[in-house]
Amino acid sequence: MKVTYSAKANITHRTQQLQDGKSVEVISLTQAEHAQDAQLVLEWSFPILDIAGRWHPNCRFDRSIKADWSYGEKSMSAVSAPVISFFNEEGQNRGTFALSETLKEVRMSLGVHEEDGTMNCMVVVSLGALDSDCYELSLLCDDRNVRYEQAIREVGLWWEKDCGLHPASVPESARKPMYSFWYSYHQQFTDEEIEAECKRAKELGFGTVIVDDGWQTDDTNRGYGFCGDWKPAAGKIKDMRKHVEKVHQMGLKYLLWLSVPYVGIHSEMWKNFHDKLIGMDWQQNTGILDIRYPEVREYLSKVYADAVKDWDLDGLKLDFIDEFYQRKETPAVNEQMDCACIQQALDKLLAETMERLKKEKQDILIEFRQRYIGPSIRRYGNIFRVCDCPDSGISNRVGIVDLRLLSGNTAVHSDMLMWNKEEKAEVAALQVIDCLFGTMQFSVRLDSMKEEHKRMLKNYMAFMQRHQELLQQAPIIAQEPQNLYPQVCVQNEQTEITALYSRNRVVELGDTDESIIVNGSAATAVFVETKAPLVAQVTVFDCMGTTVCSRQMNLSAVEKIICPIGGRVEIKSKEFVQ
Repeated sequence: MKVTYSAKANITHRTQQLQDGKSVEVISLTQAEHAQDAQLVLEWSFPILDIAGRWHPNCRFDRSIKADWSYGEKSMSAVSAPVISFFNEEGQNRGTFALSETLKEVRMSLGVHEEDGTMNCMVVVSLGALDSDCYELSLLCDDRNVRYEQAIREVGLWWEKDCGLHPASVPESARKPMYSFWYSYHQQFTDEEIEAECKRAKELGFGTVIVDDGWQTDDTNRGYGFCGDWKPAAGKIKDMRKHVEKVHQMGLKYLLWLSVPYVGIHSEMWKNFHDKLIGMDWQQNTGILDIRYPEVREYLSKVYADAVKDWDLDGLKLDFIDEFYQRKETPAVNEQMDCACIQQALDKLLAETMERLKKEKQDILIEFRQRYIGPSIRRYGNIFRVCDCPDSGISNRVGIVDLRLLSGNTAVHSDMLMWNKEEKAEVAALQVIDCLFGTMQFSVRLDSMKEEHKRMLKNYMAFMQRHQELLQQAPIIAQEPQNLYPQVCVQNEQTEITALYSRNRVVELGDTDESIIVNGSAATAVFVETKAPLVAQVTVFDCMGTTVCSRQMNLSAVEKIICPIGGRVEIKSKEFVQ
């Protein structure tokens, strides 16, 4: 491995072999020169053998291998995480690499060298002006022949245990389905409308509601020109404390949306902070606050703590954290700032905010959204949500699995589900099934929702509640990442649950007492394969939970079981035939 530093420093490099077969490259800088543009660069290569694709936290639909001349993947505290994993067609790990530097900007360029079929690897860490003349970086290398899910999961554990990035605690309420007012109401609602919808949400089984953008302004143009003051719009919510209390009396928890970086040009706070910005977004009529100033961080953390205290909120949806990054127009560091690095300033802001919030409410719920889902951010948020993908089940499915692979015990949520009110119930059910391995957020207006949609929703909410621990916390097995996870499974000693997202896949039944196969495709049958002939009770349900048939079946080799779209097959009381 070649290691270079663009400024002056003494560099040492050692390799540490771990007992489980992984290794760690440790690079140390001493007597390092303080330079604003200083970069640490690591370079190595390895032969490309049996590699079908690659995974990184922000890959979404692109699992392809890149060329070594491509830019690479960028991460920082506010965006993604510094890890890349290569896998083969069978989903076996073919090389997983992760860095201990999770705050500063990192570029990981691991791509094909066309001349000789090797993977050229270059990691660039933008260290900038260091706080000390000493710095240490670790690169975790894992080339074991294990499942790719295991390799990625163990990166998360390495960050937690070896790098000291301990995640925030997760209250049980973070794993219960939530009703959001974003897609269903956007910015047009009143406190009476919220309360009426909350009553309907409680009757359906939701435990928490999220009131999104719009509570703070009478403007409904969907921009952010009025963000920054964080006072309820008098025409919408007359008394926030009494309003939240009414929702609490229904038995629901209450989360409120706030946009962290924005101070709008129409806000009262604009005059205080218009000269303390890292940039402007004129399309949205807002500035992006410069959190390197301690007074900016103080204002923001006080706003959040006061909101929780004064209104008795149960949690906050803190949005747009990925807007905190260096721009061309970002001012240089000055003596009024106490941080040179925006990412370190973000870490300070979140630490200061969480310290205040915990004093108000120990079990506070904090939601963050893709792309700010890295190990540094996990210390402050206990809900990671899929990025906005209205009416896109596949985006939710892929986003949930990607988050589950790396997020440990952090609660992973879907983006809010929505659909046209005339949609068929079984087609709408496919979106729900796409969210099976996370906590569902939902945003369809309940006052005009069809009865068949309600029956379908109640069925799957009850199913997800019944199997919550298994679905949300058991290690996930997601087949064929290169094909966007067409088959996903979790299991414990008693039960295995498999969701199918494409036609004609064959599910091999395990040795558990119960096998549940959920039909998340447009197929009207599922196929199961047994290791040996067995007799079992097979029950088929439609998307509304109605029993279609229940009978004892002799299962041998590959069997076809008729199952409605959006339905499921439950196979119990297995007895192997001698």
